[in-house]
Amino acid sequence: MSIVLSLDDRNIKQKLATLPEHMIEWAEEVLMNRAHYMRDIAQVLVRVETGSLRDSIRVERGGKGQFWREVRVRAGGYVVNPKTGRLVDYAVFVENNYPFMAPAFLQIKEDLAYLIKNLVVEKVKDA
Repeated sequence: MSIVLSLDDRNIKQKLATLPEHMIEWAEEVLMNRAHYMRDIAQVLVRVETGSLRDSIRVERGGKGQFWREVRVRAGGYVVNPKTGRLVDYAVFVENNYPFMAPAFLQIKEDLAYLIKNLVVEKVKDA
């Protein structure tokens, strides 16, 4: 009995051709997951007075050109502080005195590459 594997097989060629795009999608899946986890950590770590800053911490996706897949964890901007009646514009000042974003990033940074690599390898095996 013999099994012949050939790269001339149309199905294999199609799978190989789409592999780089799928790998980016799988890596992005991990990035989004870790960004949401970072947001959650930052919301726990941030100093709370009114809760407006905490509520403004969010995950955003987008970008332009080659950066259209950017994933950001942001604080401030779209939530109104009930004390001042203004949009939350002081996240950087709080971060400088009582860090919440940097420690959250450090917690997810270490295992990010490992998780991306493992998910991609796992998905390639299943493909």
